Amino acid sequence: MNGFAVDPLNPKIMYVAMRDGLFKSADAGQTWKPLGQELKNLAAVTVNPKKVNETYAATAQGIIFKSSDSGTKWERQ
Repeated sequence: MNGFAVDPLNPKIMYVAMRDGLFKSADAGQTWKPLGQELKNLAAVTVNPKKVNETYAATAQGIIFKSSDSGTKWERQ
């Protein structure tokens, strides 16, 4: 695990950044689903505390991706 983030308004929602990709849990870590197939070799993930639907992920190479819908769709920044 390279990065970990928790939704500040709903602590049951968690994100984990790993070398193999980004994963999201909506049940406090009981189950995980992969997000964004283009997201590989991740170094960090964070949730914007002022806009909790806005999530950012960064690769080890410094490429940043942004999601405005809690991780469903991602765009390179």
